[in-house]
Amino acid sequence: MKSKFNIKYLVLWLADSCNLNCKYCYARPKFNNGYMSFETAKKVIDLCENKDFTLILAGGEPLLNFQVIEKIYSYLEENGYNCKIGLQSNGTLITEEIAEKLSKMRINIGISFDGTIKINEELRGKTKRTLEGINLLREKNRNINLNCVVSNKNIDKLDKLVEMAYYLGNIQGIGLDLLRVTGNCLENQDFTPPKDEDIYINLKKAYEKIEILKELTGKKIVIREIEEARIRTTTRCSSENYCYSSLGQAMVVTPEGDAYPCSSLVGNKDYYMGNIDGEIEIKKLSSGKYERCNFCEYRDICKGCCPSRMIFNTSYGLEDKDCVLRKAVFKILKDKAGKINE
Repeated sequence: MKSKFNIKYLVLWLADSCNLNCKYCYARPKFNNGYMSFETAKKVIDLCENKDFTLILAGGEPLLNFQVIEKIYSYLEENGYNCKIGLQSNGTLITEEIAEKLSKMRINIGISFDGTIKINEELRGKTKRTLEGINLLREKNRNINLNCVVSNKNIDKLDKLVEMAYYLGNIQGIGLDLLRVTGNCLENQDFTPPKDEDIYINLKKAYEKIEILKELTGKKIVIREIEEARIRTTTRCSSENYCYSSLGQAMVVTPEGDAYPCSSLVGNKDYYMGNIDGEIEIKKLSSGKYERCNFCEYRDICKGCCPSRMIFNTSYGLEDKDCVLRKAVFKILKDKAGKINE
């Protein structure tokens, strides 16, 4: 009998293909246009020791393989899995039928969107279709999250992204993913992670815009990184590891059944963990902490830096922006607490 693994975070790369060609995509150069079969997905799910892990349906563009999403969901429901399921999509392939079906599934939906309509069109393309997909989900009363890749091209548009989120009407949160210098980004030399000094200024503007719109509308949209930091600050939550990849409890599987510890490392032979039809050796990434973290004022509450981004950005001689981002977030919360106490 094949050994099972204590997987807490499983990513199924349902489509090794995409209908967009984002200028910063870390995966595009490695696509082989394969699609995961339900049989492969089932094998991977069955390798998990417990039934309460987080499952992310991703790619590429996972909606290119929607029939398998339906089969996976039915399998989980019929076999007593208690997974927290997430779907990360560009939203362009959402039809009324898909929106109707997604509205009935217990799946957290994240749609990629990078700022204003103009900047999103420049960086990603097919913005009209993305907005139509989001609107179809809104018509089915389905709330979603927006995910934004932050670079020098859109760091000053974060407050406009907040306005867009309120305008769309069914956005509950915004997640920020700092640019990884790899993939298509290497072919677009004018693409860089944002400057340190721009991160705090523009993140604070976005947060202040949320505070204003919350007051006007009665609706709160959270910025994921700020909300996570708020929880860590108020509960004194501490962690020695950034993510499940740091704990050796994460697995990303391609359509061919190849396994890696993180989506950003798919295709990197140094992090190849094996194939589900053969032997798998779980690899653990770094904790996300530097030695200098021991001397930081936020060391007891900060979860550190993204281990895969540390690998890529350090390779190109760039400072770690995760650290800058987290310090900016903690400072914003500190500033707010100071105002409340005045």
